[in-house]
Amino acid sequence: MLFSHNGNAEYDLKRLKLSPSVSNAYKPKCFQQLGLALCLISGSLLAIWAMQHTVALRNMLLGLGFLLAAIYFLNVKNGSLNQIPWPNLLPILLIGGLFLWVILHYFFFSQDSAAQLKELSSIWLRSALGAVLGLATGLAVSSKPHRINLLGFGIVGGFLALYCQYIPRVWVSHQLFQVDYFNYVFYGKINGVLMGTLLIAGIGGTLMDAFRLRGGASYTFFATALILTILPLYAYVFLFSAKNGIGSAVVLGIFWSIWALCRLRKKVEQTPKTVLPKKNKVLAVLVLISLLALVSAFARMQIRHDPSWLNLVEDIHESVQIDKYPQWKSPATMGYPILASGRMVTPNAFERVSWATAGLRLIPQNPWGNGILQYPFRRSLAPNFPDLDPNILPGSTHSGWLELTLSFGLPALFFLWGSLASIFLLALKNKEPHQGLVISLVFAIFCLYSVGELSNHHAVEILIFSMALLAGINMPKPNNLHNTGPSC
Repeated sequence: MLFSHNGNAEYDLKRLKLSPSVSNAYKPKCFQQLGLALCLISGSLLAIWAMQHTVALRNMLLGLGFLLAAIYFLNVKNGSLNQIPWPNLLPILLIGGLFLWVILHYFFFSQDSAAQLKELSSIWLRSALGAVLGLATGLAVSSKPHRINLLGFGIVGGFLALYCQYIPRVWVSHQLFQVDYFNYVFYGKINGVLMGTLLIAGIGGTLMDAFRLRGGASYTFFATALILTILPLYAYVFLFSAKNGIGSAVVLGIFWSIWALCRLRKKVEQTPKTVLPKKNKVLAVLVLISLLALVSAFARMQIRHDPSWLNLVEDIHESVQIDKYPQWKSPATMGYPILASGRMVTPNAFERVSWATAGLRLIPQNPWGNGILQYPFRRSLAPNFPDLDPNILPGSTHSGWLELTLSFGLPALFFLWGSLASIFLLALKNKEPHQGLVISLVFAIFCLYSVGELSNHHAVEILIFSMALLAGINMPKPNNLHNTGPSC
């Protein structure tokens, strides 16, 4: 998401095939100022969105951003949106469908109308504001691709604030490991992992675009990308001890490697009689090896600090057997299983896998969901175990997609996955300047929300904002947005 090098000369506007009415659809002066303001607000939001004690500031930024986004859209001439190919509108329509389903659920399927109304007026309202802001920001980025840097700088700023808390601790204790889940700006490790994964995916996607469009990037750009990648990776190991963060980085590294190999093979097949510049080949290999080495180094540190990684396969195999190990209902009171090998199952792995298994079994019981984002797993579990105190039952499956399905059922999952899939496919087809960034972020969001406890409060807001943002970046762009007005 950082340091985009895309220039106007790199656009293939002929791909858009838009009518003249679209190419003259926008008022350039308004878009220059409003677009910059939208990107600054979105960057500020990304800096503080996952931090604790920032709700009031988030509300202010979302409200201001919504107003500016509304003005931004009002500057589109009447009828011009009708010229946009309908596939590009599909992700937005699906996001709109999600909001419509949430409202219909409140009227026809609600199980706790008071709690659901409270979330409608807070989490879902902020999500709606974020969707409008995200879409407008995506359009602003598509008109001036270098503005994506402002969003990346916002995430970097959040991590710099985190390290301002970490460094004094190291100075006092002379210990690099300062794991704390509750007192850093990112409450709980998953919030730091969420923003860190978005940052890593954005950097990797930007590198993908650099090699796709120009065959490489400067050594300065490459070095800066590596340094910024270290920010979240170091935090995963030394501040959060977050296995899901390291795991997500490893999966992203594998994804980038496969993409690079496919891209290189395709390029060689298309130009069999030419030889790629030696500098490009060397730099491409250097980038790939360096990123993989960086992720591998921090993964090794994490394994050394938390050797439970070595037992992960056995832990997963045993933890899915929830009928055999009833301790999953309340590990705090029932304890953790002792395996046949005499080893106690790794607590964290047992909880995540067993609770996810139980959550999957609950979906057929209520395919429409219980309508509440706050601990939907516990709400769905309680009727099945009336002899147990609901307060001792697990609150979350630690999987965002599962939690959202338990909350709003299979229709919500259809709208969410459908929107992500359409964004991904549109990026593959359109080959826009930020194609690699969009693809990398969609892949990262899907993976992270599969293994992260990201189904409540700002996690939902960030998800919907990000989907709308990426949908906006994928939108076809009128010619005069690129070549008129002052550079901002």
